Amino acid sequence: MVSSTSQMTTDDLRRYPPRSLQTGTYFSQALQKEQSFAYYTPESWNGDLSETTSRYPLLIMLHGLNSDYLGWHTCTRIARYASAYGMVVAFPDGGNGWYTNATDGTADYEDDLINDFLPHLQKTLPLLQEKKNRAIGGMSMGGYGAVKIAMKHWSLFGTAVSHSGAFEKPQIKDAHPVFGHPTENAQCRRKENPFALAELGMCRWPTERPYLYLDCGEEDFLLDTNRRLRDHLHFIAYPHTYTETQGQHTYPYWDRAFRTILPRIANRIGAERLPLPQLVKP
Repeated sequence: MVSSTSQMTTDDLRRYPPRSLQTGTYFSQALQKEQSFAYYTPESWNGDLSETTSRYPLLIMLHGLNSDYLGWHTCTRIARYASAYGMVVAFPDGGNGWYTNATDGTADYEDDLINDFLPHLQKTLPLLQEKKNRAIGGMSMGGYGAVKIAMKHWSLFGTAVSHSGAFEKPQIKDAHPVFGHPTENAQCRRKENPFALAELGMCRWPTERPYLYLDCGEEDFLLDTNRRLRDHLHFIAYPHTYTETQGQHTYPYWDRAFRTILPRIANRIGAERLPLPQLVKP
């Protein structure tokens, strides 16, 4: 093994084969239906929990609006990046539900993720069970969801990662099918608001605050809301790292942003960098 913080190079990436995508389903009590999901496991795992003593850190990656559980795998090179580390990466399907329990009661996507999806992973995959070995990330809607879920469920996640997070949704002035009316559902909105959740986090012990990694493209239409959250976190001294680089609200940016932050995520959750595959001479 090598240090998970060592930076991937382009040549390194060419030598790691893409990780094989696996898919499955589980019954969601929260949504009252079968839910599809996808995941990567280390190639060394044979698929039988009864025959392995190895356990791995978990990274859950959330998709954006109008995408699904296959979005990250289909539109980025995450399969290749993930193959460099000894960890499980899992992709739930959040519909367009903002990983939130809708105020009108139509869909409880937060309960689905926490009470159905995560327990299913823990029962069926070779995972470490401590929160320090578990991270959640995502882009756009999924970036918001990752930060919100981690701060609300701080006993489950030690790290959250947002790429171009859509943090403004719980604060919009118009009624929203998930977040409800701005005045009639004000208390519900506050419970889903990362700005308010960060303040609550500062009222707890330091070990009860997930570390946040935030980034956004300099040409992204969500840049202002990301900067506002950055400034808020800085003002209240919430532990976080914020980065801006060139890019728009597109998969090429999210691909690069994920590749850049992955070594730091892997280090935080204890995922070992796997040895580079040996070059085969022609």
